[in-house]
Amino acid sequence: YAGLPTSSSHALFGGYAGAAVAKAGFPAIIASGWTKTLIFIVVAPAVGMVVGLLVMATIYWTFADTAPAHVDRWFRRLQLVSAAAFSLMHGANDAQKTMGIIAGALVTGGYLQMVDGRLPIPFWVVLAAHTAIGLGTLSGGWRIIRTMGSRITKLKPEGGFAAETGAAGAIYTATAFGVGISTTHTITGAIVGVGSTKRWSAVRWGIAGRIVWAWILTIPASATVAAVVYALVAMGR
Repeated sequence: YAGLPTSSSHALFGGYAGAAVAKAGFPAIIASGWTKTLIFIVVAPAVGMVVGLLVMATIYWTFADTAPAHVDRWFRRLQLVSAAAFSLMHGANDAQKTMGIIAGALVTGGYLQMVDGRLPIPFWVVLAAHTAIGLGTLSGGWRIIRTMGSRITKLKPEGGFAAETGAAGAIYTATAFGVGISTTHTITGAIVGVGSTKRWSAVRWGIAGRIVWAWILTIPASATVAAVVYALVAMGR
């Protein structure tokens, strides 16, 4: 509602942890499982920023002698490809986390068991997670779109292509290694990197600072809400 792109991934992590602590106390938290998550809160936007900057710098160097109108026309088309790649990686990383939560609940309820050392995810869970993430993207708020597209820095088609391509590459790498990262953090870092290729002042650092504070508060805020909701549900049983 405030137009700040927070991480749904970290909100999910925080909610999971808050509910677990409310149920069984802090021993329910497996510290080693949080290591990669906490590290990539810093690493994901940094990688996105570097890759976005490098892709944008390469575009500037490659098309230095090309008429701006031609560059704009070509990258309006190419951005359809980069947006599709980023959306694919969004689902490849984010939807898996939702499926993991549902699978955990199914195991706890006795509806799902390990088979040959692997946990088979029912196909209806896959369809439900991907349908929900697609519908959420379709109905997303314009406040977030405005913040990402124009408030952090002004993006032209070539800048949008560079940011989406850089973020998609970073998310693909993390997904291949089984690391749950924030697509929001990554694309925000990539947009900052793209803006920095123009000049340092092209990035609205005040907006970026507010976004970072939202990132920091996401996990404790969602954990608190989840703990309160669990307590209310437990009281009603």
